[in-house]
Amino acid sequence: MTGNRQISHKRRSLLKGIGALALGGAYNARLQAQAKLRKMEVFIGTTPHFGNVIVGTEKGFFEKEGLPVAITNFASGSVAADAFRAGNGHVVVTGDLPAIRLWNQGNIGISPQANYDELSIIVGRSYIKSAADMRGRKVGVLIGSTSEFFVQLYLARGNVKRNEVDLINLRPAEMVTGLARGDIDAFVIWQPFGWRALAAVKDARILTTGRGYFREWEAVTTTREYANTHAPELVAFLRGLDAAGKWIPKNLDEAAKLVAAQIRLDDPRLARDMMEKIDWSIAYTRKFRKDMEFISGFINVKLNWDTMFDKRFLGKLGSGYVE
Repeated sequence: MTGNRQISHKRRSLLKGIGALALGGAYNARLQAQAKLRKMEVFIGTTPHFGNVIVGTEKGFFEKEGLPVAITNFASGSVAADAFRAGNGHVVVTGDLPAIRLWNQGNIGISPQANYDELSIIVGRSYIKSAADMRGRKVGVLIGSTSEFFVQLYLARGNVKRNEVDLINLRPAEMVTGLARGDIDAFVIWQPFGWRALAAVKDARILTTGRGYFREWEAVTTTREYANTHAPELVAFLRGLDAAGKWIPKNLDEAAKLVAAQIRLDDPRLARDMMEKIDWSIAYTRKFRKDMEFISGFINVKLNWDTMFDKRFLGKLGSGYVE
């Protein structure tokens, strides 16, 4: 009996050793697979709308997936799109209109990144009370961005033709300065520049938000070549982005501080006020497609989802990510 017990003990020890080696081998294989992921260069704008990308980097959500990510900030998503179009970066995150233009030029969408309506705003001096009051006035707008679409919707609803308004192409920060100096009478952009204008210009007022006009989506775009050769990196990026988006609502104060520091926003409260109004879902839904098709009509682009969007990377996250 003693001999049998000794044999049994040796057998258990051997099996444990084999199991440990197997687990260790699987762990090492996973680490080796993660180590093969190549560094991804991501272009984004400099506002809290890009919060999940920033949080994904700062809180290590991309790192957890084994993906090194380097972020480059630009004045806006449309400016980031221009740099990406020139052949720089691997992935760019922009608003819907710049994304659609990129897709129409041969690049490919892989995921929504965020969506909102209240953060799109139109700001004017006290004598601007409606679209009719913009006739003959100078209005700041970032040409090429979704704000260009918003101003047209606003003018059309007030029966004002685009050529009746002097649209001035300005970057977001320049709009606040221009309104304060009297160089423009109103501007169309997104928060936090509306709040900044209210603080800087005594008679500034927010005429309307995007609610009731349209819902803005941010989207992730890459090149076809990168999509065909870096599938593991793109799946890892989307996993990290999704994890960051789920973490933000539960940790708004910390998230706002991280984002404000990264984009050099003086007051984290502004970041928080914005981020709590943003839906960070990255799912490919019917609502996403319908809203994108609505805005694509503005630039006469017919969206072909089969050729302009590659949903296979989102599909790796689970069936609930592709509707």
